[in-house]
Parts: sequence; C-alpha cells; structure tokens
Amino acid sequence: MNAEVQATGVCERCGDFRVAATVLTIRHCVDDDSWSYRLRCPSCGMVVFAPIAGRIARRSLEAGASLETWTLPVTSREFGVGAVVSLDDLDDLLIDLEQPDVIEILRASLGVA
Repeated sequence: MNAEVQATGVCERCGDFRVAATVLTIRHCVDDDSWSYRLRCPSCGMVVFAPIAGRIARRSLEAGASLETWTLPVTSREFGVGAVVSLDDLDDLLIDLEQPDVIEILRASLGVA
C-alpha cells in the first residue's frame, strides 16, 4: 500500500487541502454504483463529502483508503418495470385530470359504477 498517494479536498471554511489517501473513507452506493469520499478537514475538522470517479476511488482503495458501502433509502429506490415517465407524460396526465368527466372515465375504466 502506497501511503504517499495524495488526495485533494475542499473545505467550505478553510479552502483547498491535500491529505494522504489513507485518511479517506471511500463510499460506494450499491444501488446506483456511485462513488464518493468522506474525510475531515485537517485544519478545522469539518467533515467533507464529495463525489469521486470510480477509477479514482479504486486507486485510493489500493493506496490504503477505507471502504464504506451504503444503500439509498427505500423511498429513493425505483422499483417496477416499464417505460420511464417523461415530462410529456406528466403534462398529458395533467390535461387529462383537468377534464370535467375525469372521475366518470376513471370509474368506467375500473368497472366501478
């Protein structure tokens, strides 16, 4: 493991800084395969999070950074099959819902009197 690999960060309070890659925690979201890192600013101790490319994350792990995996909250995960709903689809739905007989049409489509 190469402890001399450096990582850069930006603290909102202190600005840019460099640290050894070994102090990084590489975060991998298993739901969307996104990567980020977490570390503390060496000057003020503020926790810094930032996205990172997968290849840089893997290089940091090889240099000794620790790994943390996480998942999106259930409410943020998309389930189901079929086409993605587009903005045009939502516009069409809004137009349909504004029709005066929308309740009757919905009831008829569900077989409810």
